[in-house]
Amino acid sequence: MTTASAFAGAARDARRSWNRRTTIAVAAFVLAAFAPLVVGSARVADLADGLYLAVAAIGLAFAVGVGGLPSLAQGAFVGVGAVVGARLPFAIAPFAGAAAGALTAWLTGSLFARLPRAGIAAATWILAWLVSFALQSITWFLGGSEGVVVSTGPAPAAHFEIALALTALAGAAYAALARAPLGLRLAAARDREAAAHALRVPVLRARLAAFGASGAAAGLAGALSVQLAGVGDPAQYGPYLSFKLFVVVLVGGAVAPLGGAVGVVVLGVLSVVADALGSLENVASARSHTLLAAILLLGVVSLGWDGLLRPARRLWRTGVAQGEPFTPSPLHADRLGKRYGEVVAAEDVSLTLEPGTITALVGPNGSGKTTILRMLAGAVSPDVGRVEHAGVARTLQATSTFASLTPLEHLLVASSARRRHGGLVRSLFATPKARAEEERFTAEARTTLERFGLEPDVLATELPAGEQRVLMLLAAAATGSPVLLVDEPTAGASVAEAARIADALVALREEGRALLVVEHNLAVVRRTADRTVALEAGRIVA
Repeated sequence: MTTASAFAGAARDARRSWNRRTTIAVAAFVLAAFAPLVVGSARVADLADGLYLAVAAIGLAFAVGVGGLPSLAQGAFVGVGAVVGARLPFAIAPFAGAAAGALTAWLTGSLFARLPRAGIAAATWILAWLVSFALQSITWFLGGSEGVVVSTGPAPAAHFEIALALTALAGAAYAALARAPLGLRLAAARDREAAAHALRVPVLRARLAAFGASGAAAGLAGALSVQLAGVGDPAQYGPYLSFKLFVVVLVGGAVAPLGGAVGVVVLGVLSVVADALGSLENVASARSHTLLAAILLLGVVSLGWDGLLRPARRLWRTGVAQGEPFTPSPLHADRLGKRYGEVVAAEDVSLTLEPGTITALVGPNGSGKTTILRMLAGAVSPDVGRVEHAGVARTLQATSTFASLTPLEHLLVASSARRRHGGLVRSLFATPKARAEEERFTAEARTTLERFGLEPDVLATELPAGEQRVLMLLAAAATGSPVLLVDEPTAGASVAEAARIADALVALREEGRALLVVEHNLAVVRRTADRTVALEAGRIVA
């Protein structure tokens, strides 16, 4: 692909995705650029500081809205950036601050990303207090309680223009990453983590990337805001800053690229009101602001409010090329055994799943079917025996679609591991190879959905239950795995739905895949299975 054709393709994509919301945002940024001409220098400095705060808020919104990671340490990452920015010349401070913030956030994620959401919130909130204590106690960081003077940087008007440009770039980066493979993986894990793991989504790696991206935005904002202030004051980076950033993200809308920026504007307007009320009641400004933020957060949580901005549905490009086909491969399981205390879940189980065949696994409840399925998938390690395969994907027993994603996005999540050019940097800058690959995989997904009669662009939860089950099968197949492990695909399905699911199983078999299907519906077993294996008490009996 030539440079000229790459630019032409990017221009076409931009025109295709342009809408009224984009026009309003661009117009607002253009008008805002003239603010230094109509307001005083002190007010321009305040506006610039608010925009730097918006950059940090947009970074946090990506972690919260896309990744489902309720981090309450964003203010601490801003403080880390400020420590770096206070010690370096302006020319390099932003880059060093962003790197320091990203590294600190990545390390935080490596410690806490495996926790449930409540645990992430609690752990990061404690971290915010620890960082605040360190900044105020260790004088080398920011001069302790006396602060530290920062070398002279640009004028407030120049800071304002820089901050405005960075806010726009942060919003664009959010939008690019949210629809990239990273964003789809995060959204899938946010909606149903177990189902994401079943589709071989690298959940922890994606969450670490989200932490790192949010920390980079925070560190960048901290390094520049301390240069703007001209003094490093550790009291500015306490836990309240993390709390305030979290509030503005929820108020503005965590699932919209500029939701964090809108939240900053809302909080800024209400802060003026808080100052006025505080002066009437003779309440200190800092206390009135804290009270205001607390009331806002309570309102958001109690009303179930999703914020002022909502995301438009993604418009995926349609290409003509197809993704690379999978390579048929068998699965061999040799003398598997598994015990839970005195309970024998599996004993001396040997299976071979050949390409282009369906093997049905039947037996009464408690006979060991699910345990064997999980051992074959690698979710449970056998006590004895071994499993040999070139790649498996598994569907869960319960209907496990991702609530916020369309069927098209389900298949793109599942196929993301097959991509070579879908990394964070390539997606962020929409490189020619990344865009061409996206077109190829999007076309493949649309073709698959059309073939099986599924609407690509509605929310998956709006599909009938039977179609959601078919979608789960197609997502498993989209991973490129030659072996599919299917757990009770027709559970709770009507006769018509079960027939459609059976047709989908047969179609996947005809593509050359090896399928192992745990199923209680014997009519479906007779219709689809090439071989039936009966279990009882963990052993193969027929």
